Amino acid sequence: MDGKLSAVALTGIVLLSVVGIGGAAALADGTQAAGNDSAEVSVSASGSVSAEPDRAVVSVAATAEGETASAATDRLANSSSTLRDALGDENLSVESVRTTGYTVYQQETNGTTTYVARQSFAATTSNTSEAGALIDAAVANGATEINGVTFTLSDDRRQDLRADAIDAAVDDARGQGEAVAESTGLTLGSVRSVSTGEGGGFLGERVGADAETTIDASPVTVSATVDITYNATAD
Repeated sequence: MDGKLSAVALTGIVLLSVVGIGGAAALADGTQAAGNDSAEVSVSASGSVSAEPDRAVVSVAATAEGETASAATDRLANSSSTLRDALGDENLSVESVRTTGYTVYQQETNGTTTYVARQSFAATTSNTSEAGALIDAAVANGATEINGVTFTLSDDRRQDLRADAIDAAVDDARGQGEAVAESTGLTLGSVRSVSTGEGGGFLGERVGADAETTIDASPVTVSATVDITYNATAD
């Protein structure tokens, strides 16, 4: 794990079951144990890893009005084309510009009916420091809405971090299992079964609106959960 990563393992749920034959003794949780017992210790644990994002997604939109729906969409086509070209400028590290929505609706103002056409875009850049420059380019080239910046991870980076998060969760699960085994007079053994789950999050923040917009990238956290059942034997 590199120096920019931080891993946190969260405690979970521990279950204990004992199956045996012969003279049985009651454990603290009411489960019966015997001198020739086989046992299971089940643990749920979580781990998370945080790192700097390597992708920024800027969400913008353009709108146009007209006396008819076709007039509004014709005007929008012109402004959207200009906006898309600006977002895809070769001087910016934009990987893709994709349409995320397109609507045409009717509105009435003071008894006058007009039509509004709206097209939204998401521009993804591999240089997170360019998020502010993308916003400025959008505003200067016809964007009527800036809907936010999302900082996230490339697929490869996310998979690497997920592997680290699983490692953290497994380490915590083993620690929990050993603790409960020791407290109940058992010796923890091999893994009987294991399953995993996942989660994740990201957050971006707009921190300036001067001549050149400044965007600070927030760390991205990838998390994973594990449910592990261990074999155990009575001491």
